[in-house]
Amino acid sequence: MSVRVLIVSCAFALLSFACSSPASNNGDSCVPSCDGAACGDDGCGGECGSCVAGEVCNSGVCASPNCGNGALDEGETCDDSAGRGCATAAGCEPLSGCFSAAFSGAPESCDALCATTQIEVCVDGDGCCPTTCNPGSDRDCVPENCGNGVVDPGETCDEPTVLCLTAAECQPTHSCDRAVLIGYDFACSVSCAHSDITSCSMTSDGCCAEGCTYRTDADCAAPVCGNSIVEIDEVCDTGIVTGEGSCPGDCDDNRACTTDLLAGGDCTATCSYATQSACANGDGCCPPACTNANDNDCANVVCGDGVVDGNEGCDNTIPAGESGACPASNADCDDLDPCTTDMMMGNAGDCSARCVNAAIACADGDSCCPFTCTANNDAECDALDLCTTMCFRAVNYCMGANELFASTADCTAACRDMPTGRAADTSGATLYCRSNHLDDALNDPETHCPHGGATPTEGCVD
Repeated sequence: MSVRVLIVSCAFALLSFACSSPASNNGDSCVPSCDGAACGDDGCGGECGSCVAGEVCNSGVCASPNCGNGALDEGETCDDSAGRGCATAAGCEPLSGCFSAAFSGAPESCDALCATTQIEVCVDGDGCCPTTCNPGSDRDCVPENCGNGVVDPGETCDEPTVLCLTAAECQPTHSCDRAVLIGYDFACSVSCAHSDITSCSMTSDGCCAEGCTYRTDADCAAPVCGNSIVEIDEVCDTGIVTGEGSCPGDCDDNRACTTDLLAGGDCTATCSYATQSACANGDGCCPPACTNANDNDCANVVCGDGVVDGNEGCDNTIPAGESGACPASNADCDDLDPCTTDMMMGNAGDCSARCVNAAIACADGDSCCPFTCTANNDAECDALDLCTTMCFRAVNYCMGANELFASTADCTAACRDMPTGRAADTSGATLYCRSNHLDDALNDPETHCPHGGATPTEGCVD
């Protein structure tokens, strides 16, 4: 009976490779013990396990035959006998709260390793607040002093002593202000963040951003004729009685040889003048090239009769400041255009005085961007704001089959080589011409987009 018990016990030990108590031999029975060993004698004449070819059993652990030889050989991470102390499971600790540590191998097999890894995942309760986390995703990011009733550095509130802002208290300060409550009350970090709305939008957001108009932003008011402000789509305002911005009541320029035309009405009223050049009797006009022989009106050209005709440049009886009055000096010829040289020619005594306003050349530092100049040859033509407006319209109004530019950056790059032109341009290869047509492209892209590209096929061409 005792022999059968011995055989069964040892057979069971060989299958499990582990025993819970030291091997003992009471004469008629043996209880094998491996105590977690992977190899070696189990104390009863059996083996706890076997190592693969090329390995030896070292204190119950399968190891390289070089382990313990006093040298750090290939494949080893340590060798205690070589003075390369091996890591232990008990001593494998993370460097700080934002590192994890994992122990592998064993000192006996010279492959013990304690590997540390930086924690990057937001997890509550691991003592780490990775740089990409915040109190909302990782409670370990809550400041240590939050909750002590004192607003410490880095905190904006600390309840219940200093209450945190609420959403109702975080309000815009003006129509173009975005106010957003950020932070967390449980982290003592609540604040109200403000930012300005800078983009135009045809979806109402309550803001007419700077540079936007009713054509590009649903919250921008349409122009109001009569409010004493010359707004977009207006050339004058009936609320301005005299001076710049006032609307013409009539277009009489006191010149017999011009046909005076009033176009538009109210805040779009403009004057235009068609010069008569044909010699004809009885029309009250003596064009400069005519004489008494072919135009009997030339006999009536009299300096001082209050009418500018014939080869007169002015009439010296017309009061100063009125159309047709004679200039007295170069100062009277100032057309308020920095892009012209203003000179008086002739003299008032014989009604030959006239103003000559000659365009200046492209040059830096003269506060002028002549019509034909660009940002590349005249510093004053750095039309970035105009480019921004034009390119916004080009990219947002001309899409799909009407696309002009692949991106805003492409449009801006092309824009710098375009002559600036004048604000009222609807023809000519200028920035203003393109921008004006692209403004109309919002409602009619098929017609107006072809005018606005880098090389327009029609309209804004030389």
